[in-house]
Amino acid sequence: MTAPATRSPAVPTAPAHRFTVNGRPVEVAAPGGRRLLDVLRLDLGLTGAKEGCGEGECGACSVLIDGAVVDACLVPVCQVEGREVRTVEGLATDDRLDPLQAAFLATGGVQCGICTPGMLMAGRAFVDTLAPGAAPTDAAIREAISGNLCRCTGYGRIVEAIRLAAEGAADGGAESVHAAVAAAAPAGADLPTAAPGAPDGSAVPVGRAGLLDLDDPPAITPRTLGEAYAFLAGGGWRPLAGGTDALVERAAGIPDPRGYLDLAALAELRAVRLEDGALVLGAATTYAALRREPLVAVHAPVLAEMAAQVGAAQIQGRGTLGGNLATASPAGDSLPVLLALDAEIVVGSARGERAIPAAAFFPSYRRTALAPDELILRVRVPLAPGRTVAFRKVGTRRAQAISVVVLAVAWRWGADAARGTWRDVRVALGSVAPTPIRARATEAALEGAPPTAEVAAVAAATLAAEIAPIDDVRSTAEYRRVVAGRILHRVVRDAGGW
Repeated sequence: MTAPATRSPAVPTAPAHRFTVNGRPVEVAAPGGRRLLDVLRLDLGLTGAKEGCGEGECGACSVLIDGAVVDACLVPVCQVEGREVRTVEGLATDDRLDPLQAAFLATGGVQCGICTPGMLMAGRAFVDTLAPGAAPTDAAIREAISGNLCRCTGYGRIVEAIRLAAEGAADGGAESVHAAVAAAAPAGADLPTAAPGAPDGSAVPVGRAGLLDLDDPPAITPRTLGEAYAFLAGGGWRPLAGGTDALVERAAGIPDPRGYLDLAALAELRAVRLEDGALVLGAATTYAALRREPLVAVHAPVLAEMAAQVGAAQIQGRGTLGGNLATASPAGDSLPVLLALDAEIVVGSARGERAIPAAAFFPSYRRTALAPDELILRVRVPLAPGRTVAFRKVGTRRAQAISVVVLAVAWRWGADAARGTWRDVRVALGSVAPTPIRARATEAALEGAPPTAEVAAVAAATLAAEIAPIDDVRSTAEYRRVVAGRILHRVVRDAGGW
């Protein structure tokens, strides 16, 4: 007798989403898959956030959610339920510019107005996170705005403006900032206050919504793993955590799924713990969480190093480890690291859980070992005292770069030579094959050898011959082959002190 097919519960196509924008509650009746950017601009009339790349690269649509900077083009409205959204319209208060806005004016940090709103929101998020009395460095400011592009002003004046606002805040708040801005302004400059009646969210009528039919997909937010499994078993639902891949695909014209399975309410997917000799990372652990998690710093610091090079603040705060695995891009930054760490991917469905070695998780290009009804639950990284892991990423720019080559090398030190030898060597790479790979021949060349200049040269030549990269829009096969060998050469020589 055939068992009846599992059916997903019905989902309303335009549920009411209630959240706060610039201090005022709003209610938007729209499919849960509608982008927050479209809700703000089209449903609520707040046009300060700009439509730029639609892929989370330019930062023109940056807003704050509960104080954290995000790209509104990558956030589905279902994920702002009950949360506080702040847009550039909400910076000025009582017809007085925010100190950061005043600083931008005083230093000449604003010109065309397309990128400036996003820069302001990234700068505001940065200033708000500074410890009392802290004076930020230029490097810290540049990292904070690395997810925002500017084609007009140049970053020098923008950095100066954020520093001015930050130093004023450290000295005593908004009034000291305005005083500092006045002192910094050119002689005779007229620094305006906010225009009377400038949009700050108060003009947004509660209940105004659903004005446009954008053909957005629905979204459902299961409260338990059992509910999530039921939807997956029904077919057609795409799991969504940070949206940094799923919503990019929409911008690229890839057809929408039946709907999004929003994983935001499943706290167990964000847990980080030690268990049975392993560091266990929930699939929804963000890159930002990897950077600040003490257990990661102690047991797998390479994951924090890797996370710091993924996108910028807007992406790091939303992109997740499980999402990077599920996308299965050969350029995924976390994937070679997980291969080098001998990680296991724990997946689950209504049928139960199973563990898949990272080395077996990517059978072919952009494919995973997941069954259609399975969800990535967590990643297990075996604890390995004495293990050293090096990570290198090469891209076309320092921030927001997709990997041209990404490399992770893990080893333990032997004690049978003057400088020690390498044992248990793992060499893993991305962007040099259709899937993330282990370079087995190169591992064999390094196993039991000391990290000398001669061994580095042999390993680099072995790796260049072992990989099979391709030409594409980001690089050539020959460049990837040469770079992969050179960065491995450098890793080996650095380890040996050469």
